[in-house]
Amino acid sequence: MKTIATAAILAALLSPTAVLAQKAGGAPDFTLEPNYGSVNLEAGFTPDPWTKSILAGGSVPASGARSGCEGRVSAAPDLQLFYEAGSLDLTVRVHASEDTTLLINSPDGQWYCDDDGGGGLDPRVVVSGPQSGRYDIWVGTYGDSMVQSTLEISELGGTSGSGGPGASGGPDVNASPNYGTVNLRAGFTPDPWTKSILAGGSVPASAARSGCEGAVSAAPDVQVFYDAGGADLTFKVSAGEDTTLLINTPNGRWYCDDDSGGALDPKVVITNPQSGRYDVWVGTYGDDMVQSTLQVTEVD
Repeated sequence: MKTIATAAILAALLSPTAVLAQKAGGAPDFTLEPNYGSVNLEAGFTPDPWTKSILAGGSVPASGARSGCEGRVSAAPDLQLFYEAGSLDLTVRVHASEDTTLLINSPDGQWYCDDDGGGGLDPRVVVSGPQSGRYDIWVGTYGDSMVQSTLEISELGGTSGSGGPGASGGPDVNASPNYGTVNLRAGFTPDPWTKSILAGGSVPASAARSGCEGAVSAAPDVQVFYDAGGADLTFKVSAGEDTTLLINTPNGRWYCDDDSGGALDPKVVITNPQSGRYDVWVGTYGDDMVQSTLQVTEVD
């Protein structure tokens, strides 16, 4: 539990001059109002990732919170996340055109920080077995310049940047889908919902899950936001050539198939599907792109 109450009591006991001197010391202060407000997220939130534009940087050294943390941040947190945890890891990352850093104070008072763990110059922090409660988040920069950035909070990107999905050469659930998104609710019509997809890419599907076949694009082809009912959810592809199918479900599980839909067509059936976001890739063998039709159905 954070020592907010203790800090408040100490502040009340200190003279105003002493309090001002403490503030001037340059340490990040989680008792201050966040620059960009707060957000409430609970396990299974959609859309995932949740994003926020942040003007990163400030005049306070991140090392004032924890020795070894890099960059300069504002005194106040940029964002407060109130999180109701589930079974998945919590990933916080930043995307920007310049070098940024990340500083987080968790509900138990532990400090996390990172510089380039998200790839390139982007920072990334993965909180394994996260607690429910308040996370105070700062986005920092090097030097005095402020940098426009995008903060992402995800339950699906915990392995990104460490050799799994989302790493260099792997399917990336955080990338914008090639063919957009669709919202489907149990009992949707018309059924099947269909989308024309130019299948294939340069990324091995096996980088997401060992044994998955074919090559896909780094970004999902389609994101399906699904409000589940009692029916199974089926994904299948029809094409004139051999295609494969790769799917990441709302709980972070990977599914894949090659020929279960008959002939050379892939098919994945998800029993008792969860509500949430399904990232879908359609793959091919070799470097050729193949015109295909993706179908999503509850009646197959």
